[in-house]
Amino acid sequence: MHKLKRLLQCTIFLFFINGNYLFAQDLLDDAAADITVGQSQDIFTETINIISRSGKVFILSNSNQLLNKGDFITFSIKANGPVARAVVAKNYEGQAGIKILKVYSLARWKMISKGLAVDILKGDDSSLFVKKKTEKDEIIEDAKISSAEDLFNEKSLIDDDLSDFYKDNRIIKPDSIVTLAYNPLTFKEKFNSETVGGNQYSFAWAYQFSDNYWSEALFGTTTVNTYPTSGSQTKISNFTGRLKYAIKAPLYSYIFPYIGFQTIKVSSPDAGVTDQGTSQAQADAEIDTVESLEKTNIIVGVTVLRRLVPGWFLKADIGTDIMSVGFGIEF
Repeated sequence: MHKLKRLLQCTIFLFFINGNYLFAQDLLDDAAADITVGQSQDIFTETINIISRSGKVFILSNSNQLLNKGDFITFSIKANGPVARAVVAKNYEGQAGIKILKVYSLARWKMISKGLAVDILKGDDSSLFVKKKTEKDEIIEDAKISSAEDLFNEKSLIDDDLSDFYKDNRIIKPDSIVTLAYNPLTFKEKFNSETVGGNQYSFAWAYQFSDNYWSEALFGTTTVNTYPTSGSQTKISNFTGRLKYAIKAPLYSYIFPYIGFQTIKVSSPDAGVTDQGTSQAQADAEIDTVESLEKTNIIVGVTVLRRLVPGWFLKADIGTDIMSVGFGIEF
């Protein structure tokens, strides 16, 4: 499954990189279609392995080894006729990632599902159609990617009519986002009042379990030298769980208010050890200092994601549990 998701993401990314222009599909409503189905002998069969949440990218089997990067193909449902026109954007380990360019029949499009065997025709697909004469051909304006902003505009990739078949309200389509972040921590020594610092590095995985609702698990760790007193070392581990809701913001940004819990665990082997220079009272105070850092409590805050390029984010966390900045990737 990990390899399939990787293939899916690479397909979308390479399509944006390699294509100067992307044209929206002409949606031909079955009730008003002026096309009848012809036949072609140069057809082979493959299976749909994955359909992206948006329905714009498919992963097909490539058991015939006939699908190559850059090929334009038309796929059909047996005994029903052509469904859509697509381009092959990626080959990976016996599979092919394709990008949908044009939908010929909405009725047949609704029959598409994972695991379905479809007939594939490479290249010119005019042999599949016999065009009837019409009084007027409806012209649908092509949607081009003419600037960086269009990379984030889904309407430039697919016609609005397909929205009826994808009742997906997610503002971030993928299920998962993983992030690495950094935040500085400061502590004051118990006995000489000097301030010491540590650097906390944290890893987080957020999963979208329902439209715009996310659960996130975070682990962070830092090691502080000369704390709680000179000559000692303290390791602090941060375990956090959050429930988030995604809100779209300007400038390709997203805001996630969150609530959750945080557990802090502390390890300081040298704290409380008595020697020639340490009294029992000081040792007890060191133990109290370390134990005072350990806690489990309710947290609230907000996460801000700023999209840098497709798939990558700049992340900031501001809350009662942490204040950090880092980078994330969606998949």
